[in-house]
Amino acid sequence: MTLSDMRILFLFTLLFFTPLTVNADNASADKEEKAETKLPPVDLDHGMELYKKCALCHGQYAQGTQSGFFPRLAGMPIHYLVSQMKKYQDGSRSNAYSVPMLVVGGMKDMDAKDLNDIASYMASIDLSKHMDFTLLPTPNADIKKGKKLFKDDCKSCHAKNASGKEKKKTPPLSGQHSLYLERETKFFMAKDRHHDNDPEDETFEDYSEQELRDIFSYIATIPFIPEKGYFTAPDAPKAPAKPKAPAAPVKIAIESSGNTESVKIETVTQTVLKMALKKGLSVEDSVEAMLSKALEKNMKNVGRQQVSKELKARGIDSPYLDIFQFCNPEDAIKMVKFNTIFAAYMPCRIALVEDAKGKMWLEMLNLDMLINSANLPAELEGIAIETNGTMLDILTAGATGDF
Repeated sequence: MTLSDMRILFLFTLLFFTPLTVNADNASADKEEKAETKLPPVDLDHGMELYKKCALCHGQYAQGTQSGFFPRLAGMPIHYLVSQMKKYQDGSRSNAYSVPMLVVGGMKDMDAKDLNDIASYMASIDLSKHMDFTLLPTPNADIKKGKKLFKDDCKSCHAKNASGKEKKKTPPLSGQHSLYLERETKFFMAKDRHHDNDPEDETFEDYSEQELRDIFSYIATIPFIPEKGYFTAPDAPKAPAKPKAPAAPVKIAIESSGNTESVKIETVTQTVLKMALKKGLSVEDSVEAMLSKALEKNMKNVGRQQVSKELKARGIDSPYLDIFQFCNPEDAIKMVKFNTIFAAYMPCRIALVEDAKGKMWLEMLNLDMLINSANLPAELEGIAIETNGTMLDILTAGATGDF
């Protein structure tokens, strides 16, 4: 099946040496860079397959989330996407979602070709003409003041249309959710992330919170038109105006690495995430890791149904099945007050189940389908996304034994 037959699925130190040494180092760096760029032609079909796992958080069309938890990746420059994925791989960039990105998203096992293919695929997605994905300025922001501040202070590095500058290795800001930019700025100010790759950078210290909000809200109004050369992937796919469910469920199996199936997303609508237990990890250690992570994340273990144990007590043979239920009561009631239908998603469940071949899996509902299909206020969308991320952390802990 070709790319055209399928819908879009889902989600940067200079050292001082003698001139001779500098030239030698530069020559070596150039040689390494050239070697790294000698990759096979971009394979967008392969990139799309890889992206299916990223879509769990970044959305079906790489549209990100208005609440700012997950950035928009659609249309971002290939060079920037690749550089940031490498930073996550080597640990130089890290946050609360690093483990899910590396393990569940499969980034840990991606090589240079994989990174190039998935970055090219994400860069090729054009959401600019689809009203469903229109970026919204942050409420209570002064866009006119933001425009003046941007032109005075940000334009020289990020370009007048906020599309970024590849030579300066600055990312595009237009085409990104304003609340995500606001969140990342807080990380810069807290030194949890380095702006301009400089740990001592104090760019944002002179701005008030309101001024930053004004700037980012202005940026949200700038049409995202990358500079020439940013969109290098051929045959850029176009997202449909509105997601449409297929006539019949289609199973999609995604291998995380090699020939070992360890991460899957079932059905085109990506309603269920499955992750296999790490080889050699016992059921007891998996359960302990999950419960410990849930406690750390303030998710109450409100129920456990040991289905196979109960059946065996009755003399009925059964593959292993253990269902865990987690909940944050304060968040749950906020969702239900908005719409009682959300009670059907509660409590959040993770099943530990044995398949026909004796392989153990952890499975959970992907709350992204709720987030993408419901018109939630920003606060509630943030709760839903954070809950989804927390459940991912719990599931990943159970699958790897690490907590």
